[in-house]
Amino acid sequence: MAKSNLSAKKYVLSTAFVTSLALTPIFAGSVFANAGAGASEGDIPASESNLPNVTEQEETSTSVGLIQRGDVSSAVENLQEELQDQGYYTYNIDGIFGPITEEAVREYQADQDLQVDGIVGPNTEEALAVENEGSDGELNIVEKDEDENTTESGDIQSDIVAAAESVVGTPYVWGGTTTDGMDSSGFINYVFNQVDIDISRTHSEMWVNDGVHVDSPEIGDVVFFEGTYDTEGASHSGIYIGNGQMIHAGNDGVSVADFTIDYWQDHYIGAKSFTE
Repeated sequence: MAKSNLSAKKYVLSTAFVTSLALTPIFAGSVFANAGAGASEGDIPASESNLPNVTEQEETSTSVGLIQRGDVSSAVENLQEELQDQGYYTYNIDGIFGPITEEAVREYQADQDLQVDGIVGPNTEEALAVENEGSDGELNIVEKDEDENTTESGDIQSDIVAAAESVVGTPYVWGGTTTDGMDSSGFINYVFNQVDIDISRTHSEMWVNDGVHVDSPEIGDVVFFEGTYDTEGASHSGIYIGNGQMIHAGNDGVSVADFTIDYWQDHYIGAKSFTE
């Protein structure tokens, strides 16, 4: 009799196990986000990304009175706007002094017969008709009015990127939405929860229901992909941080990835802003 009971228990356990395996793909596709086989394609170390160490950069800019590659501030935004007005910068106004901004500075310096070093020092500042405020290490464009709505938008975008950056290195956990571990859509949910923006739980729901579609991504927008694993609709997404990079939760956890590589471009379906 004891042997018979033991066999029955084994049968019940096996049945439950098989049932759970059978249901797993359904839940993975409709509720939580499977990162997909290629979800860590293009991942790069944070140290090699365009993510800033804001504290160190602000101290450096203040101490030497320069604006240069790696800086992130409103001074860089003003610089980009001035370069854009003069036809040298055609990218996003994101306040990040990356390679695109540096190249624009170099082109401007060459045309103005200045030292071509990609660094905005006193001579380049003067030529650009900008002045150094001094103590805060920021530049203000002379006679340039600031749009309050633009400033508020820039603040929320910076907050989104900061929230995403704060969890880089968090391990991938299927169904997770916390700093203990998160899946790919859980990461997006976590970030926007930090800035008090409610969004749907899955990538496909976000793509259909949340925010507004944009022609090209800007800092803080969400970039979407399909076909990264076997499910219908959007299957993966990341936070765009500028210069062709995004932060996302891949198989190796939350990391920075090169959004421009073939894998992501082949699966890319568009971008949305959740702040408008």
